[in-house]
Amino acid sequence: MGILEVTELRRTFGGIIALDSVSLSVTEGETTVIIGANGAGKTTLFNCITGYHMPDDGNVVFEGTDISQTPDYKVARMGIRRTFQEVDVFDELTVAENISLGAFQSNPRELMELLDLMEIHDKLGESLTLFERKRVALALAADGQLLLLDEVFSGLDPAEKPAMLEYLDALAEEKTLMLIEHDIETAFDLADNVVVLSQGRVLGQGTPEEIKEDEEVQEKYLGEMAL
Repeated sequence: MGILEVTELRRTFGGIIALDSVSLSVTEGETTVIIGANGAGKTTLFNCITGYHMPDDGNVVFEGTDISQTPDYKVARMGIRRTFQEVDVFDELTVAENISLGAFQSNPRELMELLDLMEIHDKLGESLTLFERKRVALALAADGQLLLLDEVFSGLDPAEKPAMLEYLDALAEEKTLMLIEHDIETAFDLADNVVVLSQGRVLGQGTPEEIKEDEEVQEKYLGEMAL
């Protein structure tokens, strides 16, 4: 059994099916990347895993405990932490204060050192660049065991992406990661396993090599992209 087991997960919003019988397994110590077109259900999946939304049906099991109907603050305390597409920090607090406020299981200084934030520890949240905000968000997520990271590369300058890759590689040495990523090349570089979502269903899952060779994934999602 993996550190996380998702079984037949279903979530609807009115008459719209966001997740339709989604099942996947995440192995401890590995990096799983979720890919799919806009509206495929990627963020809804993260929301259901972390207790931000409750699934209509199905199960989410973390380290052997069913957390399907567990609220987000309890899920976070159990060791599942996440980032969001829109990065929020407390504008009136410094980097150090932001991290000290949110890191209740780890040493804040260690988290700041991991993400190269010591040099800006006294910088106010309102004056942070997007790259700095994302690093603060990663430091807060790094307080957990299973980290769900939603589009960490979105909005970054191309020159900042190599450094972000290094931070993720460092986190992957100690944590289990799940990422939502739109850039296919980046996703395959990062992933031990890839899950492809399409219209709320799992279209394919496996190693990057297996996904590249999956004919249905090629036809419905990857198309003519050079891999």
